[in-house]
Amino acid sequence: MSGTSNLSNLQLILKDNKIDILIINRSDEFLNEYISPYAERLKFVTNFSGSAGKAIILQNEAYLYVDGRYTFQAKEQINENEIKSKHLNLFWEDLKNYMSIAKRKIAVDPKLHSIKEIQKIHKNLTNTSSKIEFLESNIIDLIWKNKPNIKYSNIFDHPVKYAGEDRVIKLINFKKYLKTKNIDYYLTSGLDNIAWLLNIRGDDILYTPLVYAYLLISQNEKPSLYINKNKINDQLKIEIEKNIDIYSINNIKNIFSNIKKNNIVGLDFSTTSYYFLTLLQNKNINYVDTDNFCVLSKAVKNKIEQTGALKANLRDGVSLTRFIYWLKNLIDINCTDEIIASNHLESLRVNNELFHSLSFDTISAFGKNAALPHYRVNKVSNSKFEKDGIYLVDSGAQYYDGTTDITRTIILGTPSEEQKDRFTRVLKGHIALSNHVFKKGTKGTEIDYLARQSLNEIGCDYDHGTGHGIGSFLSVHEAPQRIAKKSMFDSIELIPGMLLSNEPGYYKLNEYGIRIENLILVKEKSNDQLYFENISWCPIDRDLIKKDLLKLEEINWLNNYHFNVYHKLKNFVNDKEKEWLKNVTEPL
Repeated sequence: MSGTSNLSNLQLILKDNKIDILIINRSDEFLNEYISPYAERLKFVTNFSGSAGKAIILQNEAYLYVDGRYTFQAKEQINENEIKSKHLNLFWEDLKNYMSIAKRKIAVDPKLHSIKEIQKIHKNLTNTSSKIEFLESNIIDLIWKNKPNIKYSNIFDHPVKYAGEDRVIKLINFKKYLKTKNIDYYLTSGLDNIAWLLNIRGDDILYTPLVYAYLLISQNEKPSLYINKNKINDQLKIEIEKNIDIYSINNIKNIFSNIKKNNIVGLDFSTTSYYFLTLLQNKNINYVDTDNFCVLSKAVKNKIEQTGALKANLRDGVSLTRFIYWLKNLIDINCTDEIIASNHLESLRVNNELFHSLSFDTISAFGKNAALPHYRVNKVSNSKFEKDGIYLVDSGAQYYDGTTDITRTIILGTPSEEQKDRFTRVLKGHIALSNHVFKKGTKGTEIDYLARQSLNEIGCDYDHGTGHGIGSFLSVHEAPQRIAKKSMFDSIELIPGMLLSNEPGYYKLNEYGIRIENLILVKEKSNDQLYFENISWCPIDRDLIKKDLLKLEEINWLNNYHFNVYHKLKNFVNDKEKEWLKNVTEPL
């Protein structure tokens, strides 16, 4: 193959096949946010390694689209002589312009795009002579030598003592939902939805305990589960087959083979691969766009899941607190770097009760690297620690009873006045959200401004959401609950039992970054009012706080928070750590 790069090789393939535009999503055939190496096609073509992005590849031009978390990372990773990076907000406008040129052939892999997304492309093609070509196999794979194979892990049970509800009960409730919607079948997409519904877990995706699977639920018959049958043990297989028929995932093209034409199949157009719509259309089966029952049911944690989250976050808080003690008191700063720090934190977590894995690749970022919100350290970028520098650590773990995610910003020495000012403003935003009491029916987009208010007063902001949903021994990013600007994301009302992050930040390019993150649980205060309960426990670095910027109620919040940190954690640390913990949680 001639050409000097993966991108130029791909563009030769486009020319040979008379394809004018190729759209690439960073996704797999399950439309996951977190994907395995075999599905990293966007990274293969562009060298961009972030967790969200799209690309438009033309025969002689190429554009990568990323959100605000990845603006600077994208520019560092791509070859700007070959491909330009743009904000994700511009994707649809640009695509429409490219497609408006006469007789363009637009290629997409139908397995890697949602129904909703393809429908939007079709809509933009109205009144143009351009056409979509659906690829039977992904053309990127033609040039990807030594492409990793898909790997399947062992499937294991997530027992009711952690899940809180039996899979049989969940399936009965799902079938009742279908009855109310007058739907005969439902194609359940989203690996986290299937894992939650059936109380099964696996390690098919790093850090997220999911099983590659598809599930078709019938109102009147047994559901059909498509998995790698070699990866489920006999005992669990017997248990599941009492209520569910199991098929090989390799036969997924036959998933609708027993459905009659007068039946109706429900699917969520925004999260289901377009491939399944083509299967339904080829068989002339009726279908309808319907919300997935699992999404909201999974988001509202039951009492056992809530208790598990409290316990998991307490264990995790001990590990991070011991880690900060190590940073502040024990390290030789001249011999410590981002990788050493990340590895040490992992070593403090792995022996925790019910530990399964990390919940994502730890963000261990010193100095200017901390200004990249989703920085991932590698051997090339790995920075040594220096005195008077800021270190940001964003990390979490998967425990059988809950998923954790927490961020702390630490000064290793003496901060500048500017750093103290920005840190305190981020803290004020964190406290404002944490303290907020709100009416039932409030959406996360309606309270996001609270976290940005103090930064906005001096013309500062951050280009990411303030809070994302958290799963229960599932994905660390869980839909549909979130706290963000209305312009960033759609949102739904916050409901008691939902678990979210609270993580405002500030990032000064090429200098430093600040973020403070705790997990918060939505609770009922009265008949019409809700509030957030903090469930993350770890000291907030008082060396970075500018006290005169804080109001009395903010000081009271911080003192109360630190009082709880000390009393919840003191019995799980050694004597030296305990003495230090007492000092750093003293009232401000």
